[in-house]
Amino acid sequence: MRRAVISILSALAFAAVLAFFPGQYFTAVLLYFLLFFGVSIFLSLRTYRQGAASAREIAKGKPLFEIDEKEVNKLLEKDKELINEYKKFARASFIPLLTLPIFLLLFTILFPTLPRLAESVLGPYIGTYLARFLGYAAIFMLFAAISLATFKPQVMPRIVRNLKVYETGLVIDKVLGLKSPIEVSEYKVNEERKFIEFRLNNQIFRVYYKDIKELDTILSKLVRPLKQ
Repeated sequence: MRRAVISILSALAFAAVLAFFPGQYFTAVLLYFLLFFGVSIFLSLRTYRQGAASAREIAKGKPLFEIDEKEVNKLLEKDKELINEYKKFARASFIPLLTLPIFLLLFTILFPTLPRLAESVLGPYIGTYLARFLGYAAIFMLFAAISLATFKPQVMPRIVRNLKVYETGLVIDKVLGLKSPIEVSEYKVNEERKFIEFRLNNQIFRVYYKDIKELDTILSKLVRPLKQ
């Protein structure tokens, strides 16, 4: 939802700029995509800092349980299905690249023609600048719609290499803290592959452990289903 709102607002902002400076459309498109990726990086950094602060706070409590990286690596070697998962993820990651020719085609066709068409058709009724704005807004909205439809983040499970369980929450890989109660939308136990998976917001965490029932007992005390 946040990503969609940012895309729409940035599209309207760039359309407003180009309504007054129509000759700078190439620069505007470049800045549009830079802003799109820049916001994504900013949100990721902010999430990392918040998680690190929570980890430091949780680590002040009483430790209850720990899974180290060596143990996880041994179980990963035995998980034969993991390679197939990575292959599927890699194939899906290349799909957005196929839309680049579409963007280039739309860029070369629409930018020189659509704003001028809007000026000639709508200009006499609503004014030149507003008509030009609507023309550019339509283009950027189209770009935003294509981006939101194709550049969907692929949710590959994050394999937890190090887990420390405290009375007040979990510390994952020494840098991410999750305070209890941890409200998750999904919680899956895979006894055959020796892991438990849970989804928190848009991220999936996968915890490997040799005794999956013991791990389930411990996590169940800190994790609860998300209220709908």
